[in-house]
Amino acid sequence: MLEELFDWFQGFGPVVTLLGLFIILVIDAIIFPALPELFAVLAFLMDPTPEWGIILLVTVCIAEIIGNTLLCSLVKWKRLPDFVEKVIKRWTGFIIFSDERIILLNRVAPVLPFTGAFIATCNWSYGKSMLYLAIGGLLKYSALFALVAMFDYRFDRETATMFSIAAVIAVVALSLAASYVMRKRKAGLRQ
Repeated sequence: MLEELFDWFQGFGPVVTLLGLFIILVIDAIIFPALPELFAVLAFLMDPTPEWGIILLVTVCIAEIIGNTLLCSLVKWKRLPDFVEKVIKRWTGFIIFSDERIILLNRVAPVLPFTGAFIATCNWSYGKSMLYLAIGGLLKYSALFALVAMFDYRFDRETATMFSIAAVIAVVALSLAASYVMRKRKAGLRQ
């Protein structure tokens, strides 16, 4: 089954794969969580070379900046209802950092859905926010691609694909667990 999934994904070719990954990342930033890590790993497995990895990293960074910029601009233009703005501001006060630095933390422990809305509502520096998005994306996806490249080097394609998908699921699960623990810890410190 994994081989079929990989073959299906690989059948699109590199240009369509890059465009698809770009769209998935923009959707992830604006509309709903789309598990872009899985799609990025499948795209990387098409050609697990440093050159392809760099092309994917650039695509990831550009897509995340564009997606979050679009959401930030939309929120600044249309404004969110007052009660949503209050929830967002209360939420950032609940987390370890209440400024742009949380965007870096968000790469390890996903505590900010729809980051662009937070950037607009909390009046964070756009430049700093985009820099943190790019740095965080480069670090996160570079680490994932390095892990996948190691699997691809050590195992046959099907086994490497299976381990890579398992690694993405593990990273997402650990990130969610870390997010939960951090929120609980922060809540405990406030009491």
